[in-house]
Amino acid sequence: MEKMGYRNAGAVYELSRAGKLLKPRGGKITVHTMAELMLIDMALSSYDWDREHQEPIHDAKAKGYPCRYYTKGWKTLAEDHGMMALSPEQVIGKSEEEVEAAMKAREGTAKVRIVQAWKFLRDQGLIKCLQSATLGKNAGYLLLLGDDEENRAVERWARQCLNLPMVW
Repeated sequence: MEKMGYRNAGAVYELSRAGKLLKPRGGKITVHTMAELMLIDMALSSYDWDREHQEPIHDAKAKGYPCRYYTKGWKTLAEDHGMMALSPEQVIGKSEEEVEAAMKAREGTAKVRIVQAWKFLRDQGLIKCLQSATLGKNAGYLLLLGDDEENRAVERWARQCLNLPMVW
């Protein structure tokens, strides 16, 4: 996977340091590591936003590409992180049907984990679905990695690039 949003990833780490990725677990507070991993990967897979000038980076601006906009879907994330890979024990000496069943189970688990992480990120106000998934097309998620003013500017640019109505 081509990685391009290193500034976006830095913004994710800032959010993590600020406690935006914390969740309760077993009576204690911990980092939601799956959500953090997914958000970092989504950030690296989307165009950066120039925080200093509050505008799209040069390449995105010149080409009319939305910044901080992720469209690669859950399956890409799962594959990139080996969430659907099978161990040798799950393959060696197993029938084709057993291997296929194991693959299907791994895929289902990966999807559930990623969708749960996205729900957490949405509930935390860190991602926003701008375009729902349709047959053959993944959903498009806007990453909300800045303050309210920055996030509004990023969303305005994304909506302009995607020909979506402005909703304020």
